[in-house]
Amino acid sequence: MKISLNWLADYLPGPLAAQAAGEALTHGGFPVEVFEKHGDDDVIDVEVTSNRGDCLSHVGVARELAALLGREWRDVRPVIVETGPAVSTVASVAIEAGDLCPHYTARVIRGVKIGPSPDWMIRRLEAAGLRPINNVVDVTNYVMFELGQPLHAFDFDKLKGGRIVVRAARPGEKLITIDGKEATLSPDMLTIADAERPVALAGVMGGRDSEVSDQTTSILLESARFDPLSVRKTARAIVRSDSSYRFERGIDPLLPEKASQRAAELILKLAGGQLLAGAAEAGQTGWKQKVLTLRMHRLGELLGRLPNGQPIFDAAEVEAALLRLGLKPKLSVTDVLLNKGVVFDIEIPSHRLDLNIETDLIEEAARILGYDRIPVREEIAIRVTPPQPANTITGMVRDTLIAAGYFEAMTPGFVSDLLADDFVPPEASKSDPLPRAASNVRKADAKLRPSVLPGLLEAVRRNETNGTDEARLFEIGPTFFNAPAGQIVEHRQVALVGSSEIREVRGAVEAVLARLDKTRAVKVIPADRPGYTRGAAGQIHWGDQPVGWIGRIAKPTADKLSLRHRPCAAELELDPLLTGAQLVQQLTPLPRFPSVRRDLSFVLAESVKFEAVESVVRKTGPQWLETLEYVTTYRGKPLEKGTKSVTITLVFRSTTETLTSEQVESSVGQVVDAAKGQLGATLRT
Repeated sequence: MKISLNWLADYLPGPLAAQAAGEALTHGGFPVEVFEKHGDDDVIDVEVTSNRGDCLSHVGVARELAALLGREWRDVRPVIVETGPAVSTVASVAIEAGDLCPHYTARVIRGVKIGPSPDWMIRRLEAAGLRPINNVVDVTNYVMFELGQPLHAFDFDKLKGGRIVVRAARPGEKLITIDGKEATLSPDMLTIADAERPVALAGVMGGRDSEVSDQTTSILLESARFDPLSVRKTARAIVRSDSSYRFERGIDPLLPEKASQRAAELILKLAGGQLLAGAAEAGQTGWKQKVLTLRMHRLGELLGRLPNGQPIFDAAEVEAALLRLGLKPKLSVTDVLLNKGVVFDIEIPSHRLDLNIETDLIEEAARILGYDRIPVREEIAIRVTPPQPANTITGMVRDTLIAAGYFEAMTPGFVSDLLADDFVPPEASKSDPLPRAASNVRKADAKLRPSVLPGLLEAVRRNETNGTDEARLFEIGPTFFNAPAGQIVEHRQVALVGSSEIREVRGAVEAVLARLDKTRAVKVIPADRPGYTRGAAGQIHWGDQPVGWIGRIAKPTADKLSLRHRPCAAELELDPLLTGAQLVQQLTPLPRFPSVRRDLSFVLAESVKFEAVESVVRKTGPQWLETLEYVTTYRGKPLEKGTKSVTITLVFRSTTETLTSEQVESSVGQVVDAAKGQLGATLRT
């Protein structure tokens, strides 16, 4: 923002060099890099941070300089003379969008004479980068650059019904702004309207049809406060202005009334006329006195301490610095009596919207007293924090699945109504479904997901649509269900969708679990679960603990999504994986002797499950057996109807010697005999 030093002198009496002002502001957090001459005036360009809207004015910058330099500061104190009838007899204000406009004031001045502004005002406006227009419009701009409150003057005779209505734009409404551009308004834009149509965009720009012209004799002076986000959206869509720039950063809630009086004072002085008594207004300032606490021991913790352990700033100079800023610190007697050290309770003025927590006050003290007094250590202590175990384990799961050829996906946390009843966990309450999302979420995707699989299956469908069949996807994310007690339970889940081969998906699951702890056996116990094909699903056990489900997606579920292929999928609960993972690497010696493999194909009744075969082999306990691996299942000729062939691989190894054929055949014979006796199996040749 461009600041005129001649203008600044009204509020900061005494000589002030541009270089000195620039250095003080720069050290105080308002960088100044550009210095200009404007006639006999010095102009500095001050960079104001987005949280300091109170400094987008000459008064605000003067207040900061007074605090930084320890100088006197003079505020603007307008004096107005109201000679006309009450404003309420000719004008009214109504707010229909109170959330976007908490307070609106309007004053009416009759009998003004429009003409050029005096030279002193023109020089100041031009120094600030503004083009003078006429005495009334120039006053509104002058007060905005003086106090920071945007104003607008309407030609009162052009306002239908003498009414001001602050409301949302209606569909199809248009407005020609002061710069001559036609704007098509939308319902999310806040407008200032009269009894019939919009006459201004709230906080952004006025309309051409109601602007002050040479023929204007009566004006309505607007001074209000608008929601920063609403102004920002409208300005981005239509046009940015000096007014919107200030409203976007927040306005002092007590400033509209003061600025209105100041503008009325100047208009009466420069354009004459009669000021009607009072102001037409709606809404309230909404301001309540804010009190923050500043503890000196906390200041020492953040900024540093002297060798004697005391904070680098003492309490007296901190109190003086805060007083210079216009704050009102008071010593907290109670805390002193309780031996809690020096504590200040500080009243925050209405213009300091940026001061909300104790740290803000500590920063203000450091800024005024000087950052150069904060000690700088020659060494920086760096503490290396080890990664969190949960993050490490999640990373191991992710890396293993990626290595297995799966791609990580991110799907919405809501499930479509199409799949809302699929994959609901058995422990979920059947009578209390999950609540729907807020109304701003599409109704078709309104329920919290009970499983990650529905989102992954929809991603598989999109891949099929784009020519990628059997996409291998996985996701790690939260799931939800209503427990019978009524509370919503949140779990984290690892879910994967693979090809139509169950062995491939099971292999990926086993790889994940083996990566976390290879000493725990992985079993799949046949069981039905919603969303999976009956008889082709099971519960995954890791050691003795159930950790998830695996199976082929049910045909009705696949048909809902019009999938060309029915994939296999798995779900793993993340919490038991985090608890059971072995982060300490378990080392085993390399085998000294070779292994011996034997493949066996048993012809069994169709009803015999592989689990029974595995159980018989392990209970038999053949000597030197190292691992048992499932190979395949065959049905068809020349096998008899109602039978199948299950092929397994037995791996034998001794830790003390190289096994002979006779030793291995002896152990294999034990397995074959046990299978024949307990399962009615025959050995297929």
